[in-house]
Amino acid sequence: MLLIKNLFWYVIETLPLFVIAYRSEHPLSWLAWIPFANIWLMFDMAGMSLIWLLLVFVPVVGWIILAVMLWMRIVENTNKPSWLGILMIIPVVNLATMYYVAFIDNGNLIA
Repeated sequence: MLLIKNLFWYVIETLPLFVIAYRSEHPLSWLAWIPFANIWLMFDMAGMSLIWLLLVFVPVVGWIILAVMLWMRIVENTNKPSWLGILMIIPVVNLATMYYVAFIDNGNLIA
């Protein structure tokens, strides 16, 4: 039962990243489904070097800065306001933000 629950949440959290990569015509959008490879995918979509990953070693602040910078650039590349990337540091809101960026275009649901 725990495996099914974890798999469910993994799909829920990974689906928007895959859709964003796919809609932006990234040639390796399928990497969104592979743990750790999806981190490389996010950096590539944001146009950032993996050297920025060193911010992970700065406690708390580094994670926040990295998440905000990374997602601000990804959101910007989808022609949405970059301030949406700031919402990625707020639990639960970040998931809603990812789905908004992935599935809403100009106020319309993308089918």
